[in-house]
Amino acid sequence: MTKRAIVLGVIFCLMAGGLAFADVVETSSRITAVTVYPDTARVVRSGKVSLKEGTHTLELKDLKPYIDESSLSVSGEGTAQVRILGAGVKTRELTRPSDERVAELEEKIQGVDDEIARAKASDAALLKKEKYLDSVNLFSGQKVPEDLVTKMPPVSDLLAVADFVQAQYQAVSDGRQAVAIKLRDLGKQRRALHEELARIRGGSGQQTRSVVVDVECLRSGDFTLNVAYNSSVVGWSPLYDARVDFEKGQVVLSSFAVVQQTTGEDWQDVALTISTSRPSLGGVMPELSSWYLRPYAPVVRQVMLKSSRMLSAPAADYDDMALEAGGAVMEQQAFAAPSERAQVAYAASESSGASVVYKAARPVTVISDGNDVRVPLMSQTLPVTFQYATSPKLSAMAYLTSRVANGKDDQLPAGQINVFLNESFVGTSALAKTIAPEESFDLYLGVDEGVVVKRQLLEEKSDDTMIGRIPSPTKKVAYKYKITVENYKPRDVTVTVYDHIPVAQDDKIKVSKFEATPKASQEGYQDREGVLVWDMTLKPREKKDVVYSFIVEYPRDMRVEGL
Repeated sequence: MTKRAIVLGVIFCLMAGGLAFADVVETSSRITAVTVYPDTARVVRSGKVSLKEGTHTLELKDLKPYIDESSLSVSGEGTAQVRILGAGVKTRELTRPSDERVAELEEKIQGVDDEIARAKASDAALLKKEKYLDSVNLFSGQKVPEDLVTKMPPVSDLLAVADFVQAQYQAVSDGRQAVAIKLRDLGKQRRALHEELARIRGGSGQQTRSVVVDVECLRSGDFTLNVAYNSSVVGWSPLYDARVDFEKGQVVLSSFAVVQQTTGEDWQDVALTISTSRPSLGGVMPELSSWYLRPYAPVVRQVMLKSSRMLSAPAADYDDMALEAGGAVMEQQAFAAPSERAQVAYAASESSGASVVYKAARPVTVISDGNDVRVPLMSQTLPVTFQYATSPKLSAMAYLTSRVANGKDDQLPAGQINVFLNESFVGTSALAKTIAPEESFDLYLGVDEGVVVKRQLLEEKSDDTMIGRIPSPTKKVAYKYKITVENYKPRDVTVTVYDHIPVAQDDKIKVSKFEATPKASQEGYQDREGVLVWDMTLKPREKKDVVYSFIVEYPRDMRVEGL
């Protein structure tokens, strides 16, 4: 072989080696965008790098383990012309914690424990001294035996003794207070040391991941690599602020997403998107299987019998029996089923098929500590109709409710509502289900003392009919009630009054001669027997009465429950 051939071979090998073994470029990255779903999130990491022509392996290091490798996708852009060849995830174990630091923390904890023990001993000694002073006071208040009495000490001596005892009490009190403060501070130190020790020990055996991307650079330049993946232990829930203006007859309904995450990665100033979609549910409707009926047989007993046969079965049959038993268990589980108000920057919403996405108006930071972060989504002003409701037998209060019609563009997912009436917080309500566009829902605004309600018993009269000086075997009791509603509001109000009459649940008990003035608007409200409803409208300063009566008849010797 000639010298020229050897040189050419070496050059070819070097070129081939350069193609086969691309240089590894560790690329710093940060999370730039996150789309949060109700039970997961799509995270986008971006890293910028300068590339020369050739093949390279770009590595984004120190990703936390809560990522779905199967969801990984890679893209990029820049002045460099790059072709992406492939991507994957590498996992590595974190190094064990420093034994020296662990020993140092354990020694500090022992020192704090010793100080706590000494402080508790000091407190115990002060407590004994306090009890001794109590005994001195107790003895001084008792009669001294005559054989111990010599002469009455001077007043100055008595005052000196009293001052001494008081000073000792004060010293004990100050000492115990100082010990309590010291114990509190030592407790904080101890907790902090234990938390640091737990973090160090908890790091042992944990994992970190890296995303590795193979690329071929066809033209040198800058390149921004974007890596997207799904992450668990994250989600969001809806929250609403409803600010009701009674005078204008409207409500400003503001929607928020409450985001929490414990992925192990902080999201610092990211472009946040909130989506109502649920990717974890999948897009394919589950197929319905046949519905079979059969005589009931205890599944657990069948499994146990099969297990006993497994002990004596040949090895070849063992796996089949195990699968059969497992199938029985799975089958069992399947069947068990006037100053300027500050403006809020709300997200931009857009519909995407059956879901809605909201893009936050500004970068958002969500720390991986599980704490709530409120993200404004949208705000809309909606018309409200007000109505009062009262059940005076249960509460002599009128409760203000409002009927709200949702807008025509946005659905409202089920969630908690913080309700404000004329800027005063009145309590929390909730949307129990998702409200569709233009669908109506109720807001409960609490008690309004501008509408006064009173219920009183006007008459309870027993009919003691005698038959030849012998009381009738049947007792009749007539009841009459009056409900008064008075409007002290400066406008007309609509009030719904709820009350009831008794309902007999025994043939020997009869309820009869029910009369009401005015007549009830509804009887048997919502299929509840005996429940009555009156609807009325009152002008300012107007008062209206409802009077109703009935008779209860039952055997005289019967004790009736409910009266």
